[in-house]
Amino acid sequence: MNVLLILLVVFVSGSLVVYSVLHTSAGAWERYSEHFTNSADNQLQKMFVFADARKLLFMFVGALLIVPSLLIWLGQSPVLIAGVIACILIAPKMIMKRLAIQRRNAINMALPDALQQISGAMRAGSTFTTAIQAMVAEQTGPISQEFSLMLREQRLGSRMEEALENLGERVQTEEMDLVISAALIAQDVGGNLSEILHRLSDTIRRKLEMEGKIKALTAQGVMQGRVVTMLPFVVLIALLFIEPEATRAIYTGLLGWIFLFVILVLQLVGGAMIRKIVNIEI
Repeated sequence: MNVLLILLVVFVSGSLVVYSVLHTSAGAWERYSEHFTNSADNQLQKMFVFADARKLLFMFVGALLIVPSLLIWLGQSPVLIAGVIACILIAPKMIMKRLAIQRRNAINMALPDALQQISGAMRAGSTFTTAIQAMVAEQTGPISQEFSLMLREQRLGSRMEEALENLGERVQTEEMDLVISAALIAQDVGGNLSEILHRLSDTIRRKLEMEGKIKALTAQGVMQGRVVTMLPFVVLIALLFIEPEATRAIYTGLLGWIFLFVILVLQLVGGAMIRKIVNIEI
């Protein structure tokens, strides 16, 4: 009788534990999937990229499960598996960040020509809104999308000031902030907006040219920083394949993990210092 009672208690306790774990895991997965899809949807919509965030989530989870399992099946080292998992985890944010940077750069490169078109149309007698409409009809790419969205917001009832401020929040570049500030000041206190936009176009074009020259001059330093930062890890991965027995002590003992942690911290600090040196702001 006591044995049956003990087995019953163990069964009930185990069932409760399994239910709690499954319930907690399901709730955590639901919260994470909702956060991932909402964040991805917002960022993709800002970049005018229309994709199903649920499919992206399933691709991310699939890569997170399949790739490490394949490496384990191939008998790879825990260091390589941990590095691959870390790369997969940070890949979505890095990709989104890279796409946003490319979009901002494309807007900045097209902004001087767009301002010249708006300024020329205003000199010909068009209003600011009509000049923007003409520019949107002729331009292509991200800058046309952003100004077109600004015009749609204005048609739906937003004031010009609100539409311009929303444009600045979406783009988030210094060049666009200058244009928006100039337009808002000209509307408040008056002034020749076409001449202001013409001068802004020349200023932004010269600024972009200077940034391009600086980027070309510091390209070697940037590449050196990347090579110096990645070289130890590339050598370690190569040694894991070439001499697995000799490198086994690195990831099987506490001292080896301490060395890996110290190497990682020093490499990240060195890479950040080199990046700080070659990152010249105008």
